[in-house]
Amino acid sequence: MSGQQMFQIVSAGKTLRAKSPAQVLQDAAAAFSVPVPQARRLLLKGWVIKDQLSSKQVLEYRARLQQVGLRVEVHPAGKFDNRALLAKLQFAEKRREQPSKTDTDNRTERKERNAQVARLPTTVAEAKPTTAANSKARTQLESLFGDLPAAPGESSADRAQLILGVLLAALVPGIFVLFAALCIYSAARALWQIPQAMIAGEFSAFVLLGSLLSLGLIAALAALLLWPFFTAGRFAAEFEVASLPLSRDGAPGLHLLLRVLAEKTGLPQVSQLSVSAGAEVMAEPTPEDIKAQQLPLRLGLGAVCTLSGNELLAMVARALGGYKGKLRGTTAWLVRDIARRLQWTQWALENERSAVSPGGQVAPPLKPLHRVLTLGGRAAIPLVDKLLDLHRSLTGPTARLLERQGDAWAAQIIGSEAFAPFADKWHQLVHAELVVAEVNREASLAGQRLANYPDAIAWTLRNLDRETRSNIELAMAQASDSWDWTQAADNERIAWAEELSLAPLVQQDFSVQKLFTDFGALCSSASAAVAAKDSQAVDNIRLLCASKESEQAQQVLAEYFNQLPPRRFLPLELPANGELQAMDLQQAIDWLRGKLVELREQERRLDDLQLREAAMQLGAALVRAQVKIEPEAFFLSGATPAVADESLRDNRSRREELERQRREIFSVFYLRITRTLESMPAAEQRDRQSRLEQLSAYRPLAARLEKLDAYGDIFGLMIDRLSLDGSQRELLQKFYALAAGELRALCEAAGNTAVLRESGMPQMLEERIGSSQVPELPADRQRLRDTLQAMELKCKNASAAVCEHYRIQLAQLLQPCLERERALKVRPLRLVRM
Repeated sequence: MSGQQMFQIVSAGKTLRAKSPAQVLQDAAAAFSVPVPQARRLLLKGWVIKDQLSSKQVLEYRARLQQVGLRVEVHPAGKFDNRALLAKLQFAEKRREQPSKTDTDNRTERKERNAQVARLPTTVAEAKPTTAANSKARTQLESLFGDLPAAPGESSADRAQLILGVLLAALVPGIFVLFAALCIYSAARALWQIPQAMIAGEFSAFVLLGSLLSLGLIAALAALLLWPFFTAGRFAAEFEVASLPLSRDGAPGLHLLLRVLAEKTGLPQVSQLSVSAGAEVMAEPTPEDIKAQQLPLRLGLGAVCTLSGNELLAMVARALGGYKGKLRGTTAWLVRDIARRLQWTQWALENERSAVSPGGQVAPPLKPLHRVLTLGGRAAIPLVDKLLDLHRSLTGPTARLLERQGDAWAAQIIGSEAFAPFADKWHQLVHAELVVAEVNREASLAGQRLANYPDAIAWTLRNLDRETRSNIELAMAQASDSWDWTQAADNERIAWAEELSLAPLVQQDFSVQKLFTDFGALCSSASAAVAAKDSQAVDNIRLLCASKESEQAQQVLAEYFNQLPPRRFLPLELPANGELQAMDLQQAIDWLRGKLVELREQERRLDDLQLREAAMQLGAALVRAQVKIEPEAFFLSGATPAVADESLRDNRSRREELERQRREIFSVFYLRITRTLESMPAAEQRDRQSRLEQLSAYRPLAARLEKLDAYGDIFGLMIDRLSLDGSQRELLQKFYALAAGELRALCEAAGNTAVLRESGMPQMLEERIGSSQVPELPADRQRLRDTLQAMELKCKNASAAVCEHYRIQLAQLLQPCLERERALKVRPLRLVRM
């Protein structure tokens, strides 16, 4: 790249691991000195944060934003601007703030009507297989539905677009079919050369060798490009959500409800019903299913727990409506299935799956051939990416038409005027499931899982804070992916559905859970299906919430340290300066008040230096392993071992100086504690001094926690920046072994120290990270990535568990200190606005 080339930094719309949107929002507002509403826009995917930056400025900005916790992308300057996003935001704000009077009246009327809805009678829930019971249950279910005034139909223009969509969607698979035919023709021609040479009397070893070489080349090309595409369905298992079949006996009322829905609306019948622990409602039919208009449906129990009956039926109608009719169903299958097939093909090439190693394992004799195919596969990845872009550009209008027709069916069920709040709830449901999935994944590191995954989704959605809901509203301004039907409706789709002015077909709210025979047992089974077989079910609240002691400790520390508690352990040492040592309690508090802004800035700079050091350590290791790198990407001054070590030493010296300054400030906090203890009665003073001595037992763990935090950052950088191929195996193994050794040493230290053992730290560590033993690094790239990510979380969870345990003990010392200060009527370390 030219030195004068300019770039722009664009938000990826995601936060880094272990960073909540609320935390990122606060940090971003503080780091860039902007109001929180303005900082919220940084979380918008595609939002241009800074334009016209040099390569050096890009590195600095990206490092600072990553420190805040925001994931960003770098593009050439001027590629994106914010005008389109601003227009969408203005539209969304106008839609929310200026509802029409008619809509308000309709919603009020609907709310009053729903308040009078009675529960479904027991007959519907049981739906016994007797003719009389079935007839009564059907009558009760049919009473939920009103008349269908005008089902969402197809205009002649829509039908023409669907026909054109079939032709355009068949173009990319047609390319593969044409290439397959060419390979077959070429192979047949190569084989024909042998008998042809025999007939002509020109057969020789060279003819045989030439034919075999041609066949080998054709076979290699077919294995490289055709095999991944035509067998891509076998890789779908890597992306499939664990589901359980739901028989008619398991939910007789639900099966009957779906049959009534199909009869009332003309939608396809549900042939097979399965359930999953998540929140997705999906129909994934084959061409045979579409032809028969009998579709398999997967129902997320998380959606059943959180949505009302009419909202869930809207999700079902949307999933089925996209395949109503043979023409629409065939078009939808081609448009979406080919896009997914290309994505699976790309995944297979990226993860070194080949014709000789479809499962990631390869026999030793075939390793050279596998190596050749994987190298060729990497070279073919850009080609597959181009084909995917071609398919999307060709089928874009058709995909959006299908998407809107699905939304029209959802609006038909609940009514156009209810579609906006339904979409809001849909977005929140997707967010809640992502949170729960991450919690469940982290718990799996300790051999645990959520006892009731669907209920955890419902609990998380109910407890979303206002700030998170505001961020989700911003996400609604982003255009949804028309090829992914699980994505919630954006503002444009909401506006289109509202313009249809459809009356609700289902005019009553009801609970779907009553239609299951044993809903609780089904949730437990689905929760077990999405976790490892040997994982232990743990009460949801234990994993979803911090302990009461931890929350109380956080409040005490926030008050005592004015929102700036020590990052690990409080230095239990008096100031080295004699004048500081001579201060009384009030003087110490007044001195600390004047240092709060300075301390906050030191914390920010330390975070930045620690992130840089992790990148430097990885970069220096890559340099020593003779891997070609861009030094600037790892904050190094050069690509030689000596220069890399010099960069590390310089960064460490700056960090040590900042640590020294921080210790000086926190030593005055310790002075404040000692002055408070001196004012206490002798008996109480001895008890607090004993607790201080217990806190000193944590100090030897500080170096290990620092290393674990660094290793966690390094593993995150490895996953984001390295190719994780065989050439980096030794480097990966080195850091993996070092992190595993630190985990074992930490657990041993906690068990061998009497104070820590008696306070229950070994048990807490076992609950948070499980066994300190770690598995070997796998050879398969995807499993290798998962293993590294698991180790990253193990390191961070171990460090967080120790710090949490320490802060609970520290808060038990500081709580009586705060009470004593209030009794002495000293001027407190009041919170300041920063």
